[in-house]
Amino acid sequence: MSKLFVSLLLSACFHVSAQSSEPFSTWNFGAHFASAIKELDANTINGNITVTGNTGSEATVEMYISVNNSGIRRRRLSDDEIRQELESSYTIDVKIENEKLFAVARPNDSRQSSNLNISFKITTPKSINSSLRSVNGGVSINGLSGSQRLSTVNGSLKVENISGNISGSTVNGSINATNSNGQVTLSTVNGSINISDVSGAISTSTVNGRVSERNVTRE
Repeated sequence: MSKLFVSLLLSACFHVSAQSSEPFSTWNFGAHFASAIKELDANTINGNITVTGNTGSEATVEMYISVNNSGIRRRRLSDDEIRQELESSYTIDVKIENEKLFAVARPNDSRQSSNLNISFKITTPKSINSSLRSVNGGVSINGLSGSQRLSTVNGSLKVENISGNISGSTVNGSINATNSNGQVTLSTVNGSINISDVSGAISTSTVNGRVSERNVTRE
């Protein structure tokens, strides 16, 4: 049987809470380790990814669990039931390694349907490069500087208060970008793109949707 794999530094604080609007699991990385983070790699299949930069030097990863409507019968699950499902069917990997923070949730067998939605809410130091990927879920970033890559298939993208290179793509979903600057490349197939108070080298593309711009400065 596959086991739930969670990589933790000794000084990182980890706890599990009951299933509710509160996170199911939380990892707190103290300033000594978080200040060394230069990159973020977050990946989930069914779930959202939200990343917020802060002016401090600590990092936090919160993991939220909900039941996938297309999977097991929708009901409130106990912590033990969720833990058993995670241990038997998923790999959860949260760690800092080589100046990179990882937050990864993936099914052990990609051929089987996923019964759980696993979302991450992440807080990191403001200056960081990120690669954020979901398949069925939205991706949001706020208050970061550096190079940011966001992608999903079925979900929306939200970009706020970003300075640096931004590359965002989705297939079925809208994109909203506000108060950002740098090299901005945004694309969707089925959805609208709305950008406001954005400056820099801006490229937008949609097939079935419209592009709305307000206070946009192209360089």
